[in-house]
Amino acid sequence: MYSIVDTHCHLDIIEEQGLTIEQSLRNAKESGIKKIVQIGIDLESSVKAKGLSETYSEQDLEIFYSIGCHPTESHEFPKKEEILSLVKENLSDSRLCAIGEIGLDYYHDASKKAEQADILHSFLDASGEYKLPVVIHSRDAGEDTVSILKDHRDRAFGVIHCFTYDYSTAKRLVDLGYYISFSGILTFKNARDIQEAAEKLPLECMLIETDAPFLAPPPFRGKRNEPAYTKFVLEKMFSLRKEPNAEVERSLFLNSEKFIQRKPFHHA
Repeated sequence: MYSIVDTHCHLDIIEEQGLTIEQSLRNAKESGIKKIVQIGIDLESSVKAKGLSETYSEQDLEIFYSIGCHPTESHEFPKKEEILSLVKENLSDSRLCAIGEIGLDYYHDASKKAEQADILHSFLDASGEYKLPVVIHSRDAGEDTVSILKDHRDRAFGVIHCFTYDYSTAKRLVDLGYYISFSGILTFKNARDIQEAAEKLPLECMLIETDAPFLAPPPFRGKRNEPAYTKFVLEKMFSLRKEPNAEVERSLFLNSEKFIQRKPFHHA
């Protein structure tokens, strides 16, 4: 059986779509999932994420969580200070592993670029102050993402979740100290740019995730995703890398543990 970390999922939204959290976790354990990061996308879901980590963590499957404000949740932007206060209040909680997801999304809402950038800067400042990684969402906003992260270089750090750009962009982000996390999109036939990034990047800077319930890999594409399906992302990674499968699996697991333990990524 594999040893896998799903570094980004939404158990609460999976449940809303018809699969209980208990069943999600049973399926995950059967697939070799050892740790899950439950992501906060607004104030309410961030509070819920903390509760899920407290309720469902077990010795053989630990639940960690993040606190954040998704760039498409613009109605939550006025709650920025409340969200940051929630981060500060929980700094001593070892299951709080990141600030996020935060970032830029011009695909769903290009009308609020300035507002998205402003709140992203605030959370990146908090990352530097609290020594917490960030979980960056970036869609159709590659250049602006790189530019803003560069403004916070050597202070903020973290992961680019659900990476959707090309190898050149990935390398620039890695050079800024960010992990690159690959989702089920890696398994899609038309995802050649993303696959090239997974082939060429140093193994030490990569993570895997589901972003469940979204982006299910084949043979479940178009259906509800869940943490158990992280194994399909891992197996696709096996096919793309030159290293032995066991080395790929071990490296991805250790990278994930470093991220969960709030350790910065330093690219050699």
